Amino acid sequence: KRQDGSPTYSFLTALSGGIFNIVFDYIFIGQLHMGITGAALATFLGLLLSFIMGVVYFVTHPNFLHFTFRGLSIKEAFHSMINGTSEFVNQLAIAITTVVFNRSALLFAGEDGVAAVSIIMYLLSTPLGYAYGDRNFSVCRVLEKYAYRFFAIAPIILYGCTYLLAPIGVYFFASPGSTVFDMAISGLRLYGLGFLFSGINIFAAIRMMTYGKGYISGMITFLRSFALLLLFLTVLPRFLELNGIWLAVPAAEILTLIVALWTLRKKTVA
Repeated sequence: KRQDGSPTYSFLTALSGGIFNIVFDYIFIGQLHMGITGAALATFLGLLLSFIMGVVYFVTHPNFLHFTFRGLSIKEAFHSMINGTSEFVNQLAIAITTVVFNRSALLFAGEDGVAAVSIIMYLLSTPLGYAYGDRNFSVCRVLEKYAYRFFAIAPIILYGCTYLLAPIGVYFFASPGSTVFDMAISGLRLYGLGFLFSGINIFAAIRMMTYGKGYISGMITFLRSFALLLLFLTVLPRFLELNGIWLAVPAAEILTLIVALWTLRKKTVA
């Protein structure tokens, strides 16, 4: 929808699902005492709302983008699927690693650890595509230059805010002085170290996907959000216990950074 001239509708679609999820979390868990079942149901209904709004848009607003089978090329369809590998791997990895996070936290810190993980997870396409498709490589270079500057500064500011504001963020989910409260603050500050490296990794993946190098983008995403993350979630807790869980993400981001920097050195525009 953003590419179809309706960025506001795109924003409202994502926002509505999120707000719906939050409101029904309160209703199902806080008022109806449905526990984890209520949380899952609220999440499902929030996603369903966003999905329905997306379908309604394509049915009622046939602008530049619309569903059709006319002129479909198997070759182009396959290329599009390969280029979307990064997003597929990312979504798959989120589902699997969330389960691993919770199981590891449950093993080392019980239900309080799972609660702390949930809090941290909650708190936590660029114009390049158009310019590259239009063969306007000078614009691509300018946008990349701005991106490098942004990711050299923004992660430091983001981590600083995460470190300083961690108690405020956790306060909305846990009572001060409780085991979960202290655990979540400590974990958030360790987990947030990944912000210092994730920016470049994410940009490298987006950059390669935008330039039609979906297989490289998928490799970066697979490493940072799946393979290396699962590796460190398995290994680090054995030595660092609960802190190993929080540090799994920063460790995965650091190793992925090596690959990301290699891809950023590759010239993709003239």
